[in-house]
Amino acid sequence: MAATVRDTVTQLLESTREVIDQLLALPIDEIPMPSSHTCAQGKDLWALITNDIDHETIHAGQVLEARYEARATASPMERLVAEWLLARAKFIATFVGMDDERFNGETAPGGWTYRGIAKHLIQLDQDSLKTIRADIAKRDPAPTVG
Repeated sequence: MAATVRDTVTQLLESTREVIDQLLALPIDEIPMPSSHTCAQGKDLWALITNDIDHETIHAGQVLEARYEARATASPMERLVAEWLLARAKFIATFVGMDDERFNGETAPGGWTYRGIAKHLIQLDQDSLKTIRADIAKRDPAPTVG
């Protein structure tokens, strides 16, 4: 496990991608099949995954409670990043289970495509970061040599 918060977040994001890829690759008929994992409690894949979700929710509460008790409040930027991450996760989740044909189709007649919306948000991310960097550079110009 990584020793820093930033590296741990990166590891968790990478693990999330791996789990999503592998779960979505499973045939649907695996859900009711027995699981030998202890967290499945002698039941099936459905029980395993739902228990994993509950387990993660419990630990999120544990971390939040400990931070609250320690008065370890996130900074305004850290809170913004955490809220953005939640919103992004919800957005990504809207695509889970969508086939490529629908993804490339319009959300409504004459409207945006699902792919177009995703592309728009990726471009907005990059444009926002570019603007932030430019605004900072204007306020704090690099020292000139000479």
